Amino acid sequence: MAEVLTSFTTPVRDDFGSYYARAVGRPASDHQWEGWIEFVPADGGGDVLVSPIESRQPERQHLAYWATGLTPVYLEGALRRARNPLTVRVPIIDEPISDRPAARRVVVQRVIPRPEPVLDPFEIGERNLEVLRQELTALNRPRLLGIIASYSLGGDTDVTRLSDAQLVGFIVAAVGRTQSTRSR
Repeated sequence: MAEVLTSFTTPVRDDFGSYYARAVGRPASDHQWEGWIEFVPADGGGDVLVSPIESRQPERQHLAYWATGLTPVYLEGALRRARNPLTVRVPIIDEPISDRPAARRVVVQRVIPRPEPVLDPFEIGERNLEVLRQELTALNRPRLLGIIASYSLGGDTDVTRLSDAQLVGFIVAAVGRTQSTRSR
């Protein structure tokens, strides 16, 4: 338990007021004695300021001797330390929250079938290849690519690199080749 080792009758002053100082000590957990200074407001109001540990001694009598030798200048420094205690920043070592990685998630996606082609190039091409060309020219790129994919006209050719006009020509040529093969 802490005890007052000595009290000082001359007040210690700073910008915030006057205080009566007293040296306090107690036995520490390592069987040493530790001492600090308490500052009691001279006007009786306000909070008591407490300094950090100012001295550690092997025996109580050594700590009491230390307390009797404190000077006004030392007490002013102790008052500053009590107002602005030393801040020690200790890094926190991060520890993991988990002990294994997350399990793989399997996401099942519904496959949406491609839309049906808007026209059958072979049906129109049987009647007239020029009409087929006109019909195809009116379609946008995704529709043209859809016709090529639906009727497997692409083969090994990368049709995605072709312009819209080239796609139209590609489809008409494929239909024309099929017609000429049938007529033989």
